[in-house]
Amino acid sequence: MTGLVRKATLLAVCGLLVMAATALAGIPDPAHCTKPAFIKVVGLAGAVPDARGTFTINIKDVGGFPVVNSLVMLDFSACTDLKLCKTASDSIDCPTKVVWKRTDASGNATFTVIGGAINTGAVAGPGAGCVTMKADYVTIGTATAVDFDENGALGGSNNGVTASDFVPLLKDWGSGTYYGRSDFNLSGPPIITAADFVPWLKCWGDGSSLNGCTTTYCP
Repeated sequence: MTGLVRKATLLAVCGLLVMAATALAGIPDPAHCTKPAFIKVVGLAGAVPDARGTFTINIKDVGGFPVVNSLVMLDFSACTDLKLCKTASDSIDCPTKVVWKRTDASGNATFTVIGGAINTGAVAGPGAGCVTMKADYVTIGTATAVDFDENGALGGSNNGVTASDFVPLLKDWGSGTYYGRSDFNLSGPPIITAADFVPWLKCWGDGSSLNGCTTTYCP
């Protein structure tokens, strides 16, 4: 009798596990999702987005299976020192500063975020991890936003990556404080270093972010 009870209990537990796995199927699981630690906010060359800013987020469920048609959202609301461009290649909700896209059959959503920073003394900006990444409203992680166009969102002739952007970068370096917007070598805190100059200089030199937002930035 004891053996029968044990078998019945084991079968019941197995059934519960199957039911739990079935219930979780198709629900994004942060541990199985692939996402960036840094998001490069870039400009354009004419109307072509800078490819250095392109990245892919892969959404999987607890079983490691792709979640198809998942709503992937990048929430920039905590990135107080940058503005998103309305004409970016991805869908944008300006009031909430959320960029979003649906996953394909492999669970992939590919983004290129266009925008500009407001790097002034009046707008200090956050450190690391100001972007919250979600899939079907499940938080899957955070990322640090780096912005090559340090003064692009100020408007006027500063749109695009130009020599004038190097001045605010130097100020961030000299401050001894970590600002995610200027972490171009993607090293993380505690400070901005001279090594961050090299990726920025390459971006400026190749002209791939020569132009900023072709219309207007989100408010």
